[in-house]
Amino acid sequence: MATSRAPIKIGTDCSGMEAPIQAIRNLKVSYDHKFSCDVNPHARSTIEANFPHDIMYHDLTERDNTKAPNVDIYVAGFPCQPFSSAGLQQGFKDRRGRGEIFFYVLDYIAHTKPRVFILENVSGLVRIQGGKYLKAVLEELENLGLYNIKWQILDTKQHGVPHYRKRWYCVGILKEFDTGAFTFPEPIACPSIENFLERRNSALAATGLPPASASTARANVIRFLKTLRRKGIDGAKSAWIADVDSTAERSKMMDSVSPCITCSRGAGHWVTNRGRRLTKEEQMRLQGMNPTAFKVAVSESQLGRQIGNTMSVNVLERLFVQILPAAKLAAKGELKDRWANGRALEVLSATRGQGFMAYCGPKTPTGRPTRKRQAVNSTESPAKRARK
Repeated sequence: MATSRAPIKIGTDCSGMEAPIQAIRNLKVSYDHKFSCDVNPHARSTIEANFPHDIMYHDLTERDNTKAPNVDIYVAGFPCQPFSSAGLQQGFKDRRGRGEIFFYVLDYIAHTKPRVFILENVSGLVRIQGGKYLKAVLEELENLGLYNIKWQILDTKQHGVPHYRKRWYCVGILKEFDTGAFTFPEPIACPSIENFLERRNSALAATGLPPASASTARANVIRFLKTLRRKGIDGAKSAWIADVDSTAERSKMMDSVSPCITCSRGAGHWVTNRGRRLTKEEQMRLQGMNPTAFKVAVSESQLGRQIGNTMSVNVLERLFVQILPAAKLAAKGELKDRWANGRALEVLSATRGQGFMAYCGPKTPTGRPTRKRQAVNSTESPAKRARK
């Protein structure tokens, strides 16, 4: 374990699968998870089952930030829908009030002054309204007068996982602790998607199609396979990943890289050389997550939505490697970039075929779990299992 001066206190808002906690856990640093917050009860179920913490807030808009815990690192993925190209792009005027969540995030930062904050949102925040909302966000943060602030668009596929997922990341470090050493992690080579997929069934790869009841997906798969054949490509042997649940005009297919996994694509993109959709375990790996260290506490559909809504663990982990020394929360050279040196890929690849740690969520109408229960050492506390 890395030798921090004291456990790093961390708190998160709107981070349903707690990618920040998974990332800091992977680095083997001592940390103290002070609080989580999510308005979605299914997200809270996942957090409670997997990430021991001190306080669970149900709604950050109702939290009194004058009494909220102080932390060293604060991470917030405030709702992306108001800024997403897939939505109405209403920004702060989002009719469901989601665009206003940023100001509650800002209020927490202003009152508690975490040493470091990381904010995450869709890349559309930079583009919509000619950058109007990005400018407003940065001005509010700069007006605090406390932080050195940098932002950048980071793509998951440039940081060790073959998943096309561009997201806006904003990092602030309190000026009094900032060494000036922070830089965003440099892109690294994208590994083969085969490292993230379960074993191939050649018969299914040659014949598999979505059921007739899923008419849009079925039509898109057939069309994509025909397109590949015209190009002389055997889709049953090459891993092309296709978003098949959109209209023909909006659906897309990528060679050996997953299109962006989103809430509305929780059922899984289609894998041509598997003749099936991505499994939930595969989707988690494509977010840099280890499914064998995860207990499923929600339904299959809710799990898919959470995977589509989470931050990518690999990106956050690489950010932490840069941020912690720059904010004097770790010694220079103390942390190793597991994605750059290949160790993280080895660990994730070794999880293929193992399934989840456990299933403790809703059951089917027959009373049986919807996934096979994995063995868990019942003599260990949940907190100890989480640390491991």
